[in-house]
Amino acid sequence: MERVFDDEDFNAILDQRKKVKLVFYIVLGAYIALAIASLAYYTSLPYKDKMQALPKAVMFISTALFIVFLFLYMGIKYHRVNKYCKMMYYLSEGMKNVEENYFVGFELNDLQKDNVDAISCVFKTWSKKKKEWMRREAYWAAEKSLPPFEAGDYVRYVVQSNFVVAYEVLKRSEEASDGAENPAASAAEPVKATEKNADEAAGTPGNM
Repeated sequence: MERVFDDEDFNAILDQRKKVKLVFYIVLGAYIALAIASLAYYTSLPYKDKMQALPKAVMFISTALFIVFLFLYMGIKYHRVNKYCKMMYYLSEGMKNVEENYFVGFELNDLQKDNVDAISCVFKTWSKKKKEWMRREAYWAAEKSLPPFEAGDYVRYVVQSNFVVAYEVLKRSEEASDGAENPAASAAEPVKATEKNADEAAGTPGNM
């Protein structure tokens, strides 16, 4: 089966998180140094000196900027990088499920799973309980190139936390075998999920 993530992906996100932390510690160190310098300057001034307003203004402005930095950089950027790092860890260590279904299409919507950008992979799965075809969605990490799935392909895939971590195309659809355009060829163009080819390939549960 084709693996979606490897050790290099995990090491890369760890390095990115370290760089984000390093920038934070540099800014924090600069803020503390400025606070110490402002305090030292303030205490060195005579009582009720007019220049006492200067270190107060510096600390007021620097504190406001530091709070904004914390919100934008740590609250958004670091939070997202850290979530992606945790996702990568869970994908490598967590329990996984193997499924085999007919592929329908991709849905390139503004989708997030645990604060990680994702693309919806839509499959058709047969419900033994309801005796009908049901919609099955699995998530694909938006940072990775889309897999070479065609509508109607019969795919075996491994999911963890509903993210596809490995896949194998067991049977190509007739349209794919005739050289139809790959829907994953361009991730920039919206690809709507269509069920026509999947319906034709799936037929009845006996074909699975």
